[in-house]
Amino acid sequence: MDPNTMYSVDLTGPPVALDMQAWMDDRDSVPRVVFAATHRVETFGTDGGRGPDPYLEGLRTGGWALLDDFAGWADPAPGWSAVLDVATDELTMSSSAGEAFYSGTLNSSPRWRKEARKLGMFIALAGDFTDPAGCSDAALRNQLYAMLCPIAINRPGRNP
Repeated sequence: MDPNTMYSVDLTGPPVALDMQAWMDDRDSVPRVVFAATHRVETFGTDGGRGPDPYLEGLRTGGWALLDDFAGWADPAPGWSAVLDVATDELTMSSSAGEAFYSGTLNSSPRWRKEARKLGMFIALAGDFTDPAGCSDAALRNQLYAMLCPIAINRPGRNP
């Protein structure tokens, strides 16, 4: 891409589908998954300034709460759900509108699966970063979002 060329996105159309990556975190008894978009869309206002970030705006309006707003994510997010197929390690997380937020492998550990199965949910983290190392900086910039997501763990030979 030519850095001197301006590209535009029609924000009146359907949402832009962003590829996602996910990392599980099993360092304590509350399972977590960190999600990051593999690319971002930048928007500009009519005054030439930066416009809203569609990804962060989607988190803010889609049932996520800022990490420091614990009351905003203390209960499972209404309508959100996730399923982990243990045989393939495929995690599918769906929004309250029934749209896939993430579908891909998780590289889940036995400990992570055990805690997620026991609690029936996990903490989902997403925001303005490209990998888990960026979570702290995103939190300092007030751009780290969280939610409790209900999860079903499908284990071979143990599901109805």
